[in-house]
Amino acid sequence: MTADVFGTAALRGAVLEAWRASPARLREDANGEEDHARGYYRDRVVVELAQNAADAATRAGTPGRLLLRLAHGDGGSPVLVAANTGAPLDAPGVASLASLRASAKRGTSTREVGRFGVGFAAVRAVADEVVVCSTTGAVRFALADTRVELERVAAHEAAEGRGELADEVRRRDGSLPALRLPWPTEGRPPAGYDTAVVLTLRDEVAHDEVRALLAAVDDVLLLALPGLVEVVVEVEDAAPRRLADVERRWDVLTAEGELPLALVADRPVEERSARTWRVTWALPRTGVPLPGVVHAPTPTDEPCSLPALLVATLPLDPSRRHVTAGALTDAVLDHAAAAYADLAGRVAASGADPTGLVPTGLASGALDAALRRRVLAALARTPLLVPADPDDPLVAPMRATTVRDLPDGPAVAALGLLVAGLVRLPPGPAAAAAARALGVEERTLAEVVDELPTGAAVDWAALYDALDAVAHDAAAREGLAALPVPLVDGRVVRGPRGVVVLDADVAALPLATLDALGDWGLRAADPRVARPLLLRLGAERVDAHALLRHPVLRAAVLGQADDDDLDHAAQVTAAVLDVVAAAGTVPDDAAAWLGLLTLTAADGAAAPAHGLVLPGGRAADLLDDRVLAPVAVEALDRWSREVLTAVGVRDDLAVTTVPDVVAGVAPDEDADDPGALAAASLDGWDAYVLRLAAVLGPGAACGDVAAVADLDAVADDRWDALLAHVARTPALRVALVTPVRGEGSGASADSYTAWWLRTRAGLPLPAVFALPGAHGLPAALVPPAPAVLDGLDAGVLRALGGVASLAEVPAVGWSALLERLGPPGTVVPLEVAAGLWRAWATGAGPGEAPGAVVALTAPGVAEVVEDAVVADDPRWWQRASDAVPVVPVPPSGPDGVRPGAGAVADLLDLPLAADELDADVADDGEPEDVPDAVLALLPGAPVRWWRHDDLLVGGDAVDWWVDDDGDVHAVHVAGLAAGLAWAAGRWGARGALEHLLGDPDDGSAALDVVLG
Repeated sequence: MTADVFGTAALRGAVLEAWRASPARLREDANGEEDHARGYYRDRVVVELAQNAADAATRAGTPGRLLLRLAHGDGGSPVLVAANTGAPLDAPGVASLASLRASAKRGTSTREVGRFGVGFAAVRAVADEVVVCSTTGAVRFALADTRVELERVAAHEAAEGRGELADEVRRRDGSLPALRLPWPTEGRPPAGYDTAVVLTLRDEVAHDEVRALLAAVDDVLLLALPGLVEVVVEVEDAAPRRLADVERRWDVLTAEGELPLALVADRPVEERSARTWRVTWALPRTGVPLPGVVHAPTPTDEPCSLPALLVATLPLDPSRRHVTAGALTDAVLDHAAAAYADLAGRVAASGADPTGLVPTGLASGALDAALRRRVLAALARTPLLVPADPDDPLVAPMRATTVRDLPDGPAVAALGLLVAGLVRLPPGPAAAAAARALGVEERTLAEVVDELPTGAAVDWAALYDALDAVAHDAAAREGLAALPVPLVDGRVVRGPRGVVVLDADVAALPLATLDALGDWGLRAADPRVARPLLLRLGAERVDAHALLRHPVLRAAVLGQADDDDLDHAAQVTAAVLDVVAAAGTVPDDAAAWLGLLTLTAADGAAAPAHGLVLPGGRAADLLDDRVLAPVAVEALDRWSREVLTAVGVRDDLAVTTVPDVVAGVAPDEDADDPGALAAASLDGWDAYVLRLAAVLGPGAACGDVAAVADLDAVADDRWDALLAHVARTPALRVALVTPVRGEGSGASADSYTAWWLRTRAGLPLPAVFALPGAHGLPAALVPPAPAVLDGLDAGVLRALGGVASLAEVPAVGWSALLERLGPPGTVVPLEVAAGLWRAWATGAGPGEAPGAVVALTAPGVAEVVEDAVVADDPRWWQRASDAVPVVPVPPSGPDGVRPGAGAVADLLDLPLAADELDADVADDGEPEDVPDAVLALLPGAPVRWWRHDDLLVGGDAVDWWVDDDGDVHAVHVAGLAAGLAWAAGRWGARGALEHLLGDPDDGSAALDVVLG
């Protein structure tokens, strides 16, 4: 027999006694272990084992060595062994391992990093059997042993009439707390080690997960756990790895001290004795990736954007993944910032560039932001920056000056003799951003550029070449924004922005076209000074395609559209179409205004390009030529069909996209931005955005909305052909069937195309109609699809109002649907009424309170009524009358759980029956016992019920009732069955229950009660 050197029998006995006394304690322990294994300590098994090893070494006062070995055991199961040197296992340690929140580390070294022993629960993420063997003995934790022991104890309890523990074990379905019951076992750690944790991994998935965790083990583990000096990783089928001597690969700075007692006064009792603070910063000497999180000392989920590893004694929450805010954290962060500044100063003194250590950009979290603020303040006081004058010492950023946007170079060296504290910064935006973050004074390059002459003889090309290297920096380019630029016409303008450098395809355009572009205000640089610097500073190298985006062309087209001078319009059209022909394609954001180019129709009249069609095209076949006329033959002879189509002449139906639509907001009719121009080309757009506001809410951002254009120009006899064409043409179909959604809202509205066809086309489309083949939609409520939609697929039909069920009816369609039932007083067939009630119970219904609803006015009679109450539950169905119509809410679910009568009442803007009607039972009746056969099969049923010859509730005769005390009242067996079923939460079993009450020996009825 294995000696129980650690007293595990007593530990097991205490735990089992606690579970026996309170099965809820078993649930708490199981949930707690599961939370730690799958929640707080998920993916941390290797880190937690390493932490325990570091603590053992610290307690023993010896350098810690850790072996992590992953292999398959003799039985083929994967096994992880974590062996360490240091203090061996003892009885308090075993007790700590077997408890969730009590540690054997109390009162030990302040450099121990464990928290209350809970980290050991991480092993449960990958293993159901754990052995901890030491030079002093060994213990085993096993889920299988726990299950056997619990089943034994639970069986004994059940035999004594206490089945709660057995019920809890059964409910957990094997998810039990394996780490609460330790067992003595045999085992020794590997040679050279004092303790080993042996995990029999659950399966190959766990094996792969652990293998990945072992592959991620690197220097950071040793840096975070200074108690360890060596980690050996052995994985089968892979070469062993040994990590040690991290100081050779990392520049490490450590600071420590003692905290005032007041700072730990509000910390948990277990932590108040740990007053020593310790901060370690580690900077990789080579390009080693950093973990990007704070270590305290094991990794947390708190991001750290600083380019060094931080290990600090920061207070953590119980999950050990987040730092707790407070004065203690602030104090440790103050020390961390000071230590970081010392490290940066050491880097600068060695001749290396310290600006890479300066935090810039956005912080990665609240803790990161707090640390960065402190670091920047400490760095600003630390001599870091190289002076422009080589005879000066390093300069603290708070006393330094730079010329903004001017990187290190000859100019900086020359200025260094004149400007006190002028420093040299490494090239690039990162160093400039670091200087700004540190508060270095900046003087603008723009002040120098503004003083450059424009009339004197200047070698502009040489100047541009000299400044070219500076312009790689974004801030320097801003300073050069007003740099003078000579133009091809001899003028000199300030600032390259707005100047164009012409590409070869533009230069090849007809001379008349180029002259027209110049007359419109295009600023073209003198080719002799064209240099890359101009492009970097905002000048634009344009080809024909890019030229179509230039505001000069846009202004010319918009100007001719508002001008009655047809000769000028013809000149603009000719020049722009030459550019379009050279470009081959038109930018999407130019399509709206290019459609305003003036062309000649076949009848000689002037018309905008988007108001014309190409002869013989699909658009000409579908659209009325009295609205969109054919373009003149002369235009086709001069320019190709492709060029004319590119500027908006219709060959097929076109899709127009209105950008950045806001519900309820129509573009200004005088605006000429792309959105306003696109919206102006669509019939009824102002009414459509109001419709969007009604459905999605005023001000809802709807993004870009695609719409089929020219629907108001469709020929009267071509609607069937148009609908079929839209349905089978991908781009047109998308514009029809894609609903519009408001940002941040689950609601959706019809596309513009669907809305226009349903409301403005004059087609005989009902607000809602049934899809072909749809079931359960009575014609009394939902009419069939009209003939004009014959042959269209379901997707198109849905966009035009088709539904397959009442649940699909949109809120705006319910008004028309309810009107079909007739005026108040109309009797509604029960199957129709039931469909409505079921739909309302699912949340479908009108967006606003309807003028009439369908309700019960007597048992089995439904009518259209103007006012009613909503039944809280089936009891109230019996109270329906002409005076008080009742809207039933069908119970749902196998247990008859009410679906939420309050939601239905809110939907219909009606009161609940319980709020309006008296529920007092007129007399007590005669008490009778509920049959034992029923009680055995119907948990939750009352043991007694009250028989009545006549049952009156609130003055109304009913067959059954369940009062506020849960007492069941009934006048006959059927009523009793209903009352018991409702009281027990088993409404669906009332029919079977009625049979069982009539014949207690009816086995089929009993089975139906159990399963129903």
